[in-house]
Amino acid sequence: MQVEEVIDKLTATFPIATRAKLRDQHTPSAWSRWFTLPVPGYIEASTYGPVPKREIEWIELDPVEIWHIGRLVAPKHIDHTPAIYQQLQSEGVTMQMVEGLIRIAL
Repeated sequence: MQVEEVIDKLTATFPIATRAKLRDQHTPSAWSRWFTLPVPGYIEASTYGPVPKREIEWIELDPVEIWHIGRLVAPKHIDHTPAIYQQLQSEGVTMQMVEGLIRIAL
Protein backbone atom coordinates (compact mmCIF):
# COMPACT_ATOMS: atom_id res chain seq x y z
CA MET A 1 0.00 0.00 0.00
CA GLN A 2 1.36 3.45 -0.89
CA VAL A 3 1.88 6.15 1.73
CA GLU A 4 -1.03 8.33 0.59
CA GLU A 5 -3.36 5.30 0.68
CA VAL A 6 -2.31 4.61 4.28
CA ILE A 7 -3.01 8.25 5.21
CA ASP A 8 -6.41 8.07 3.49
CA LYS A 9 -7.21 4.92 5.48
CA LEU A 10 -6.13 6.57 8.76
CA THR A 11 -8.22 9.70 8.18
CA ALA A 12 -11.23 7.50 7.45
CA THR A 13 -10.67 5.57 10.69
CA PHE A 14 -9.77 8.45 13.02
CA PRO A 15 -11.33 11.96 12.96
CA ILE A 16 -7.98 13.73 12.75
CA ALA A 17 -6.77 16.81 10.88
CA THR A 18 -4.12 16.88 8.15
CA ARG A 19 -2.06 19.52 6.41
CA ALA A 20 0.51 19.43 3.65
CA LYS A 21 3.65 21.32 2.71
CA LEU A 22 3.74 21.91 -1.02
CA ARG A 23 7.21 22.10 -2.57
CA ASP A 24 6.63 25.52 -4.14
CA GLN A 25 5.29 27.17 -0.96
CA HIS A 26 7.15 28.34 2.13
CA THR A 27 4.46 27.49 4.68
CA PRO A 28 2.20 24.46 5.07
CA SER A 29 -1.47 24.54 4.17
CA ALA A 30 -4.20 25.18 6.74
CA TRP A 31 -5.50 22.19 8.68
CA SER A 32 -8.09 20.10 6.88
CA ARG A 33 -10.68 17.72 8.32
CA TRP A 34 -10.86 15.55 5.21
CA PHE A 35 -8.24 13.95 2.98
CA THR A 36 -8.90 12.00 -0.21
CA LEU A 37 -7.30 10.50 -3.30
CA PRO A 38 -9.51 11.68 -6.20
CA VAL A 39 -7.51 9.84 -8.89
CA PRO A 40 -4.24 7.88 -8.85
CA GLY A 41 -1.23 10.14 -8.30
CA TYR A 42 -3.23 13.07 -6.89
CA ILE A 43 -4.03 14.15 -3.33
CA GLU A 44 -6.81 16.48 -2.22
CA ALA A 45 -7.98 18.02 1.04
CA SER A 46 -10.42 20.78 1.89
CA THR A 47 -7.62 23.38 2.03
CA TYR A 48 -5.64 22.39 -1.08
CA GLY A 49 -5.81 20.35 -4.23
CA PRO A 50 -6.21 18.30 -6.06
CA VAL A 51 -2.45 18.39 -6.54
CA PRO A 52 -0.05 15.82 -7.98
CA LYS A 53 1.67 13.75 -5.31
CA ARG A 54 5.08 14.84 -6.67
CA GLU A 55 4.32 18.46 -5.64
CA ILE A 56 3.86 17.57 -1.94
CA GLU A 57 6.93 17.60 0.29
CA TRP A 58 5.27 16.17 3.42
CA ILE A 59 1.93 15.60 5.12
CA GLU A 60 1.35 16.12 8.84
CA LEU A 61 -1.29 14.41 10.93
CA ASP A 62 -2.58 15.92 14.16
CA PRO A 63 -3.28 12.77 16.21
CA VAL A 64 -5.30 14.61 18.86
CA GLU A 65 -9.05 14.66 18.27
CA ILE A 66 -10.88 17.55 19.91
CA TRP A 67 -14.55 17.25 20.84
CA HIS A 68 -16.33 20.54 21.48
CA ILE A 69 -19.04 19.62 23.94
CA GLY A 70 -20.51 22.98 24.73
CA ARG A 71 -19.74 26.55 25.54
CA LEU A 72 -19.49 26.00 29.28
CA VAL A 73 -17.73 22.62 29.13
CA ALA A 74 -14.03 22.27 28.33
CA PRO A 75 -13.28 20.45 25.08
CA LYS A 76 -12.39 16.78 25.34
CA HIS A 77 -9.01 15.76 23.89
CA ILE A 78 -8.54 12.21 22.62
CA ASP A 79 -4.97 11.27 21.71
CA HIS A 80 -4.80 8.67 18.91
CA THR A 81 -0.99 8.76 18.67
CA PRO A 82 -0.30 5.15 19.80
CA ALA A 83 -2.89 3.63 17.44
CA ILE A 84 -1.84 5.77 14.47
CA TYR A 85 1.85 5.15 15.14
CA GLN A 86 1.23 1.39 15.30
CA GLN A 87 -0.70 1.36 12.00
CA LEU A 88 1.97 3.43 10.24
CA GLN A 89 4.70 1.09 11.52
CA SER A 90 2.77 -2.01 10.43
CA GLU A 91 2.49 -0.55 6.90
CA GLY A 92 6.20 0.33 6.86
CA VAL A 93 5.64 4.09 6.56
CA THR A 94 8.62 6.26 7.52
CA MET A 95 7.54 9.06 9.85
CA GLN A 96 8.81 11.44 12.47
CA MET A 97 7.28 13.24 15.43
CA VAL A 98 7.55 17.03 15.10
CA GLU A 99 6.15 19.03 18.04
CA GLY A 100 3.48 16.41 18.80
CA LEU A 101 2.49 15.98 15.14
CA ILE A 102 3.20 13.03 12.88
CA ARG A 103 5.08 14.09 9.74
CA ILE A 104 5.28 11.79 6.75
CA ALA A 105 7.61 12.68 3.87
CA LEU A 106 6.39 11.87 0.37
